Amino acid sequence: MIRINLLPVREIKRRNKAKKELTLAATGVALLVALLVVFGSYKIMTVKGLQSDLADLQNKKKQYDTRLQEIKKLEEEKELLLTRIGVIEQLKNSASLTVHVLDDVAGRTPSDRIWLTDLSQSGNQVQLGGMSLDNQTIAKYMVDLEGSSYMENLVLVKSDMKKYADRDLKAFTITSSITTPELNEQTPATPQ
Repeated sequence: MIRINLLPVREIKRRNKAKKELTLAATGVALLVALLVVFGSYKIMTVKGLQSDLADLQNKKKQYDTRLQEIKKLEEEKELLLTRIGVIEQLKNSASLTVHVLDDVAGRTPSDRIWLTDLSQSGNQVQLGGMSLDNQTIAKYMVDLEGSSYMENLVLVKSDMKKYADRDLKAFTITSSITTPELNEQTPATPQ
């Protein structure tokens, strides 16, 4: 008996080949999808790790911000203290300068011819008020005061005749600038 294969062999081979290609393509696509899923999962885990690191860094930054604020506050307090120390030093210098001026004025005031009734200081200005026997005594007193290393630019503001204890005396007011001797002294020039 003879058998005749009526099935188209070429077509079956073509279908089998197409099935194999389709299976290979489906396997390739499945592998690609699996690879993309793995890669996507890796990226998601990386992003979550970076977000966690970012949150940790932000917490540390907050801690450092509080420390920075404390440091800034301490620096401001330091500046304030330095300013206060400067003011105290200035007051010390001013107080000692005032003491020197008073000592100088007291030492240069002739007690038998001039009587001081007022002495006031405002900044670097001093004002002397008093009574004298005559104008010549006031003039000599001003010359003596000009010899002071703490006083300069003496000005006789007023000189009036006043009666005191049945005597005619001269009431006067003198103003002067106060200087520090170190600032007022000039270094001698070197010979050439």
